[in-house]
Amino acid sequence: MAEPSIRLLDSDADYAALGIDRRVIVASEDGRRANSDSRHYEWWYFDGLLDDGSIVVAWFGNNWPFGIDAPAVSLEITPFDGRTRHWFGTYRGKGRFGTKEADVGIGPHSFSGDLADYRIFIDPAATGGLGVDLRLHGTVAPWRPASGVVADGDSFFAWLAAVPEGLVTGTLTVDGTTREVRGSGYHDHNWGNISPAALMDSWWWGRATVGGHTVIVSELRASKDRGGGKAPLLFVGSPAGLDKEAWSSAEVRVIEAPATKHPDPRHPSPIASSVTYSTADGFAATFVASDRLITSTDLLDGQPALLAGFARALGLKPWYTRFLSPVTLTLPGGPPETSPGTLEYFEFR
Repeated sequence: MAEPSIRLLDSDADYAALGIDRRVIVASEDGRRANSDSRHYEWWYFDGLLDDGSIVVAWFGNNWPFGIDAPAVSLEITPFDGRTRHWFGTYRGKGRFGTKEADVGIGPHSFSGDLADYRIFIDPAATGGLGVDLRLHGTVAPWRPASGVVADGDSFFAWLAAVPEGLVTGTLTVDGTTREVRGSGYHDHNWGNISPAALMDSWWWGRATVGGHTVIVSELRASKDRGGGKAPLLFVGSPAGLDKEAWSSAEVRVIEAPATKHPDPRHPSPIASSVTYSTADGFAATFVASDRLITSTDLLDGQPALLAGFARALGLKPWYTRFLSPVTLTLPGGPPETSPGTLEYFEFR
């Protein structure tokens, strides 16, 4: 097996080449970062856990995997009745992607903000009655692990938690009916120049607010032909400041609980029943892969037979699962506390 080749960029030369500061995050880092060509892609993600039990997820993307001339928007709303409504659309043309801050416009929909305050708008008149008009006010400072860029040679995948935690207000429209909502929210930003499926076998990601503390976890798992390296991270913060940041296998221990049957009967293989991230100084976060599915999608379903067959012949079996997860957080010297959060598992092989 090849030696692990992926690394988190964290040298002075890396920061200089990327044009960013080691510690200070500025609004332009949430603006367009990818080049406007067919090799590069980018997306802006939001999720909200609302006070009435509803869950909303919005995604604005450019290029991957729909093509440079087909920017896309996705919206999922899971109301308190538990039945997820989903809308997805692509729009011909380049869209609007500002560089000074997040300033994304795709069709009649928009995602804009400056690290402190955001508006996410998806027009229900253009989606068949599903939409949002939400404000997100950040209450926990933006964060990235080191530069936020994981690289293998010239290939890279980047991540910024622009709003690790924030206050959500505004309206949801479901089945044509609009209502006011409040809750907590999260926004991050990804970009890169290689398909995640070409770089990774899978990733875990999760977030929650537990006992007044925001926790974010992730683990990227490189494909075997890239050495099979892993890039874990753990963030714990609050409005008062940073509690813990760790982003290497030497600092973060990741343990999957024994596998169990996937809650979606269509899924062909079992899944870890939970995943725990811990550090030697007493921080630990456990995310449970519960039976509360928000999304479970075979990403080859509905694709042309030739394309799906070719992908499977290459060993690709892309499946995306998002759970409403009970999350237990333990801080050094303190008792464990549990609150609801979200957990996703993205499998490429």
